[in-house]
Amino acid sequence: MNNNNSICKKSTNKINKRNTQHPLLINSTENQDDDGFDEFILDTFRFVGGRRYHNVSNSKYFLPNDLTEMDRLEKQHYLFRHIWKGNFSAPIREKLLQKENCPCVLDVGCGPGTWVTDMAFEYPSAIFIGVDISPIFPSEQKKPENATFLQNMLDGLPFEDDTFDFVYQRSLASAISEDQWKEDIIYELHRVTKPDGWIELMEPEILSPKKNDAPNCHKFSRSLLNFLATLGINGFISSQLENILKSTKLFKNIKCEEISTPIGQWGGRLGEMMCNDYIENVEACKPALSQFMGISHEKFDSMLENIRVEVNQNRLYYKTRRFYAQKA
Repeated sequence: MNNNNSICKKSTNKINKRNTQHPLLINSTENQDDDGFDEFILDTFRFVGGRRYHNVSNSKYFLPNDLTEMDRLEKQHYLFRHIWKGNFSAPIREKLLQKENCPCVLDVGCGPGTWVTDMAFEYPSAIFIGVDISPIFPSEQKKPENATFLQNMLDGLPFEDDTFDFVYQRSLASAISEDQWKEDIIYELHRVTKPDGWIELMEPEILSPKKNDAPNCHKFSRSLLNFLATLGINGFISSQLENILKSTKLFKNIKCEEISTPIGQWGGRLGEMMCNDYIENVEACKPALSQFMGISHEKFDSMLENIRVEVNQNRLYYKTRRFYAQKA
């Protein structure tokens, strides 16, 4: 990609064939043949305790990437969209609706690609790219023609400077160290964003009730925070991202929005769905956390059931924050 203007120039013809697609719409699976599929699976994934994980040795991301986790992330996407009444908060909507300039959007750490595909259907004039360390993307038959996906982002984003009008990143706080946030991540997101373009980060805050109110939930939260600390990860980074963005002096119009959502039966149907998502998230942590806590999977499961009871018995909130900023 030597010319960013040509990268994001709208084709005058309808995009309906691979050889007429936008240059950014790379088919990430076209070089994989049937003979290499078994080798691809063995090289790309590892299996622990009946769950499937990425096989990238220098990644701090410890949650699974199997069908169970993909289903959880897809459901969580629509929960977040409902809670926030939209897929993003940055003032980029009018830009995404433009037909003449073909806006380009990047989702960093896209997981199963639900945000990308949802956005691509809603804004058909824009180009959407999702990148992730795990190739768990929608099939060619299911993804929109104005969306594509690429694997791996640990060696820097594979794009030229000033490529994207909007760069989005969500729920990676448990995979990025505090030093990486301050020294690498924000600068890399800034690099690939066009001048006056926008970046947006969305991160939840770890549920941390008082020990007397919810002892099992408190125990899990403290164990998770301590586990993350061993990886150099600050479990409370969500409350610090606004200051980190400001400290770079790379952005203007920096904003932070916060929503607290009831979790548990007291919050009605939405609260019950948030509780289910939280419990599934806790369960996804079992292989790593049970070993770190020095307990069996059976004891972890027992703690999990007690956590569900405690979440439903207490009036707890699940807090999420969105940060958006414009490239100066």
